Amino acid sequence: MLRRVKQYDGKLSNVLQVFQAKLSLTILTQFIQERKVALTVLPGPTPEITSLPSKPQIFFGRDAELAQIIHTIFTSIVSHPARIAILGPGGHGKTTLANAVLTHDRVQEHFGHARYFIPCESIFSSGALLVELAKSLGVFKSGSDASWSHIHAALIAKECILCLDNFESPWDQDGDTKHTVEQLLSRITELHSVTVMLTMRGTERPARTQWTQPILPPLQTLGHDAGKEIWQKISDNYDEFAEELLKAVDYVPLAIDLLAHLSQVTPPSLLWKEWCKKQTGILQRGQAHKLLNIEYSIQLSINSGRMRANPSAINLLGVLSMLPDGMHTKQVDKFEEILGDIEMHSGLHVLQQCSLIAITGERYQTHPIVRHFCNKQGFMSPKHEASLKEFYITLASSRPQRAQNYAEMVLEVNNTKAMLFSLLESNYEDLPGLVNAIIAFSEFHQSIGDLSDKLTSQTVQFVQQKHGSRSLLVQCLQRWGKLYYFSGNMEGAKHKLQEAEMLCLSSSYKSTPLHADILHDLGDIYRGESAFDEAEALYQKALNIYKSHKKVIGEGKCHHKLGEIYRMLDKTNEAEVSLKRALELHQASGSMMGQGNAYYSLGAIYRNQNKLHEAEDCFQKALELHKTVNGILSQGNDYGGLGDIYQDLEKFSEAEATYHKALEFHRAANDALGQGNDYQGLGEVYLATGKLDLAKVSFQSALNYYVASQDPLSQGYALKGLGRVLMKRLQFEEAKSILERAKNIFKELQNVGQEEVIQGYLNDVISKMGQVSQK
Repeated sequence: MLRRVKQYDGKLSNVLQVFQAKLSLTILTQFIQERKVALTVLPGPTPEITSLPSKPQIFFGRDAELAQIIHTIFTSIVSHPARIAILGPGGHGKTTLANAVLTHDRVQEHFGHARYFIPCESIFSSGALLVELAKSLGVFKSGSDASWSHIHAALIAKECILCLDNFESPWDQDGDTKHTVEQLLSRITELHSVTVMLTMRGTERPARTQWTQPILPPLQTLGHDAGKEIWQKISDNYDEFAEELLKAVDYVPLAIDLLAHLSQVTPPSLLWKEWCKKQTGILQRGQAHKLLNIEYSIQLSINSGRMRANPSAINLLGVLSMLPDGMHTKQVDKFEEILGDIEMHSGLHVLQQCSLIAITGERYQTHPIVRHFCNKQGFMSPKHEASLKEFYITLASSRPQRAQNYAEMVLEVNNTKAMLFSLLESNYEDLPGLVNAIIAFSEFHQSIGDLSDKLTSQTVQFVQQKHGSRSLLVQCLQRWGKLYYFSGNMEGAKHKLQEAEMLCLSSSYKSTPLHADILHDLGDIYRGESAFDEAEALYQKALNIYKSHKKVIGEGKCHHKLGEIYRMLDKTNEAEVSLKRALELHQASGSMMGQGNAYYSLGAIYRNQNKLHEAEDCFQKALELHKTVNGILSQGNDYGGLGDIYQDLEKFSEAEATYHKALEFHRAANDALGQGNDYQGLGEVYLATGKLDLAKVSFQSALNYYVASQDPLSQGYALKGLGRVLMKRLQFEEAKSILERAKNIFKELQNVGQEEVIQGYLNDVISKMGQVSQK
C-alpha cells in the first residue's frame, strides 16, 4: 500500500513539472510570436525598466483614495493580501497615486526593499509581461528564459508588494492574449505573500482575480482647491486667467500640471488666449509621452484593443463629442434610429470600459478635454454629422404642444442650442430653415425660463452678413424684443420692436400680419408700463390689420389684450365682452393656448366680482387647456388663480396644496414674479391659520422674488403681509418699521386705497405700543 502511494506521489510530481514547463513554453512562444506583430499606437518613447519611483512631491486631492488603499493593504495582510485596481481615464493621476502608495511610510516600513514597480505601457502579451516581471525581481539573465518557477520562487521568498502600472497595455488585447494575461495575473494574485496593485485606463478590472472589497471607485477629476494648490506649487502666478484655465480643463490633474509648467514661461492670460484658439493642442511639453502630452494620452485610450475591435465605438465617440450635454439614457434608441449603422449599446459599453465616456445624471457624456480633442481630430463621419444636423434642426422647429415633443425638447435643449450655434458659424445652406428653427427654439427656450439673447443676437448678425430677406430680419428683431420684454428690459424691448417696425414701414411688409405682430408686441410693452391709452391704440391698429387679412388667431390675441386693459381700468363690462370675443375667436382657430389664456382672464374678472364658483370653473378650464399644450408658465398661473379662489372660500388646505403646485411650475419656468405670487398666497394662508413662522418665511420669500422681478406694487403687499405677521407676534417695533416701508411704496405709486389701509395698521400698532409702555 505504501509503495502505491509513493508511486502516485511520484507520478503527480512529474505531471506538475510537465504542466509548469508547458505553461512557461506557451507563454514564451506567444510572446515571441506577438513581438513580430506591429501594433498601431502613437509613436512614443519606450520606458526603461527603472528602480522604484520616487515619492511624489506634488500630491493634492487624492488623500481619501490614498487612505482607503493603505487601509485595504493592512486590514488583512496576513490572511488575505490586498488585490487593488486603480482605474480611471488617462491623465487622472493613477500612476502618481500608486507611487504615493509604494512610498508611504507604512508601506516602506512593512515591505522594505520588497516593493516592485513594473511599467507595462510597452508590454502587449503575457510573455513580455513574464520577462518584465523576471527583470524587476532580479531573476532574469540575458540569454536565458523567463521561467515562472524562478518568478514564483522570488515572490514567495518574502512578503512583497507588486505594482503593475498601465496594465491595460498587455490586458486590452484580443481574446487569446487577454486570457493568458489574466491567467498569469491570477497565478500571481493567488500567492498569499504578494500584495498586488495595478493601474489601468478604463472602468473594467481583469477577470480571474478576486479583487479586495471595498472596491476603489475609478478616479474622478480633482476639486477646485486641489487644482489650485497643484498650480501654485508649480508656478507662482495663479490669477483669474489660471482660474478660467482650470475650469476649462475641468480640473484634470495632467492638464493642470502641463498648464502650470507652461505658465512658467507664458503668462496665464496668454495661455488663456491660446486655449481659446487651440484648446487641447496647447497641453503638451515637448515629446509625445503620456505624461507630457494630453492629446497623446487621449490617443492611447482611443487606440486601445477594445476600441479597435468595435468600429461603432469610435464613430459614437465622434457623435458624443458634438453633444456638450451628452446623450440621455432615454434617447439611446432614438439616436440608434437617427444614426442607422452604429451599434449603440455595444459602442457605449466599450467607451465606458475605456473611460472615454461616463454616465453623469442619466447622460452618457465625454469629458470636455476628450470632446475638444475629438472635435479637433474630426472623428465624426460626414454622414453622421448630416444626420445630427437634420435631427436638431427638425427638433428646434417643433412646437412643444405634444407631450412627446415637449419631453424630447427638454432632454435635448442644451445640445440643440449648441448645434444651432455651430450651424450659425458654418456655411449652412438653408438660411430660412435655420433662422426659423432658431426663432421657434427661442420661443421654447423662453417658455422654460431661459431668457438669454445670445443666440438671437448672433442670428441677427448672421442674417445681415448673409444678406437674408427683410422678413427674416424683422422676425429676428421681434424675437429679440420679446426676450427683452419677458426679462423685464422694457427699454431694450421697445428699441428692438421699433427697429423691426421701421423695417416693416419702409418695405412691402407694411400693414401685413408680420407688421401687426410687431404692433401687438409693442402694445404689451406700453401695457406693462401702465400707458394704457398708447397700448389700446396699438392693439386696435394691429386688430384692424389682422381683420383685413382674416387672421383669426391675431384677432383673438388683440381682443384678449384689450380685455386685460379694460380689466386693469376697472371697466368690467367692456373687459368681459372683449375676453368672451377673444374666446370665440380662439375656439374658431383651434388655439388651445389662446382659449386657456382667455379663460384665465375671465376667471380673474369673476373673482374680482366675488363670483368665486364661476371663477373656479374658468381657472379649471384654463388649466386643462394649458396642459394640452404643455404651457408651463400658464399652468403655474392657473394653479395660482385656483389657490386664490380656495383661499377666498377659506379652503385653506386646498389653497396651500394648490399654491405649492403653482410654485413647482413657476420654478420650472424660472418665473420670479410667479414664485413671488405663490409665496404671497402661502403667506396669507399661514397667517389665516395661525402658522406665524411659516407665514413670515413665505412673505419674506415673496418680497425677495418681487425685488428680483422689480415689481414695487407687489413688494408693498409682501411688506404689508410681513407687518401683519409681526403684529400678531406682538413685535410692534419691527412691525412699525416694515409697515412704514410698505406705506412709502404705496404713496410713491399713488395707491391711496392701500396707503389708507396701511395707515390703519400703523395706528393700531402705535396704540398697542402705547399700552405696552404704560404697563
